[in-house]
Amino acid sequence: MPETENPDTNVYDMRLTHHEDGWIYGIFCTERKDPDAPAGDLSSAVAAAGIARTHDLKTWERLPDLKSGSQQRNVVLHPEFVNGKYALYTRPQDSFIDAGSGGGIGWALIDDITHAEVVDEKIINFRYYHTIKELKNGEGPPPVKTEKGWLHLAHGVRGCAAGLRYVLYLYMTDLEDPSKLITEPGGFFMAPEGEERIGDVSNVLFSNGWIPDDDGTVFIYYASSDTRMHVAVSTIRILVDYCLNTPEDGMRSAASVATLSRQISRNIKGRY
Repeated sequence: MPETENPDTNVYDMRLTHHEDGWIYGIFCTERKDPDAPAGDLSSAVAAAGIARTHDLKTWERLPDLKSGSQQRNVVLHPEFVNGKYALYTRPQDSFIDAGSGGGIGWALIDDITHAEVVDEKIINFRYYHTIKELKNGEGPPPVKTEKGWLHLAHGVRGCAAGLRYVLYLYMTDLEDPSKLITEPGGFFMAPEGEERIGDVSNVLFSNGWIPDDDGTVFIYYASSDTRMHVAVSTIRILVDYCLNTPEDGMRSAASVATLSRQISRNIKGRY
């Protein structure tokens, strides 16, 4: 991977997007030591979104890093132009680790991808207290276009007694306006289980890529605890059905109980 004039210390978490402009773009986190860190502080870092593109996945052209008023991680390129512009799913954050005032997954339109700059940014998928995405959340792979809307896979992070817990969740946005949320099931879609919970960074599931085949099969590639790779197999039909027919998070215990009660009541009526 070519470097910019400001060399990267570390690059990771690339998302690949085959854009309608004909290029394959890779957007990734580029990490560098914080130049303003106090003397002796060897852990403070700055995160930015690095951008590169290719036609053959062998030879890469490195573009200038994304300019933004905040640190950025988990930035993903939407596969189509929106109003004639490139569209980015962003994740603004105050520091390298903590989202701080960053409200969740953002949306920004970019005039020129070769000199990308976030000028106007809005949050389209919010963080919420006492949920799977309480501390932070971020877009996973580029969304998949379906007849019912754009299908998104994302990760959410919450602090618990065992430390940070990363899970995967799904949501959908409008076909005509991909920045408009249309449905989001409550809770997680996938969470670390069994051996997936143990590793270099424990209790983590993370995904950067999924592949939909022409027959509707979807291969979901994910990592567990920064230690091993997995693939889960589903279909567009099942994932969309899950999104459209799973209740949203009521945000309160009472609301969750009410949702379960309604479901149990419908099941009993259907059975008898």
